[in-house]
Amino acid sequence: MTGRARRSLLALGAFCAGLLATEAAFAADPPAASRTLNAIRERGSVICGVQNDNPPFSLPDSQGQWRGLDVDSCRALAAATLGDASKVTIRAVTGLTRFPSLQSGEIDVLFGSTTWTTTRESALGLVFAGANYYSGQGFLVHSRLGVKTLKELDGASVCVPPGSTTELIMQDWARKNNVTFRPVVIDDPNQIQSTFLSGRCDVFTRDLTGLSGFRARQQRPEDFTLLPEFISMEPLGPFIRKGDDGWLDIVRWTQLALLAAEQMDITAANVREQAGSATNPDIRRLLGAEGEVGPSMGLDKAWAARAIAAVGNYGEVWQRNVAPMGLPRGNNRLWDQGGLMYAPPLR
Repeated sequence: MTGRARRSLLALGAFCAGLLATEAAFAADPPAASRTLNAIRERGSVICGVQNDNPPFSLPDSQGQWRGLDVDSCRALAAATLGDASKVTIRAVTGLTRFPSLQSGEIDVLFGSTTWTTTRESALGLVFAGANYYSGQGFLVHSRLGVKTLKELDGASVCVPPGSTTELIMQDWARKNNVTFRPVVIDDPNQIQSTFLSGRCDVFTRDLTGLSGFRARQQRPEDFTLLPEFISMEPLGPFIRKGDDGWLDIVRWTQLALLAAEQMDITAANVREQAGSATNPDIRRLLGAEGEVGPSMGLDKAWAARAIAAVGNYGEVWQRNVAPMGLPRGNNRLWDQGGLMYAPPLR
């Protein structure tokens, strides 16, 4: 071996040794502490903002207990972070109060059927943590109007919440299609519904799922027609405040863990058995039998197993909250079933 070759090998060896030392140093560093997680642990509960009377996302039942897809997402977070899915505080928010409630720290995470948009991240200091539902904006009308298509609503009065994507998307669609709407802007969701029912609005618009649930709860659903068109495709899901990447990791990956569980056929009923006996390395990493996924976020190894045990996988959450309304999963199917839902590798 020539002197030049020997020097090259020595240099390569030194580089590799330095690289390994650097990787070891990074691996030894604990994850950055999440301010939000620390506050949650000190308080003893996760505070989630949701909309009131908003099935299948959030609705108090006859005993006053909150139910719905967003509520289950919050309970999964409590199970992952505090070890107990019941350690949640649900705060009802409206279109006007939801973002200030999150910005001020009144809530830890905002659900509330909130759509991912540019300015909500760039201008409001918030960050979208991942879709737990894909929906589109629809229109419900009084059947007595005899309206069958959206363009027949030219000049109609429409109940909408202020400052929402619902109002803005409707206005954009009207401009593009040379249709005029008369918006009746009301912040309180309950008042929007009562105003529509009283006939003061011709049209009630919001995400298609919410409209279906509202129509199904009426004594005479046939008095209302859900128009066949929807004018947007919107990812809905949790928002948190910018600047706490550790909390973003936890919120995002807890939701994704429920999707991963469905992909791997892990359910609330079999998760404990799978945690103890699975040989599939992906399942073992998800459930904490190997790897350091949980500790990398400041959680223990069983964080995802607890979340799944508490609320089930995403398909179980859907069956409990959305399927009873008769709604098809559509875009909310798993990717290998023609939908948009999938979990990146948890490793």
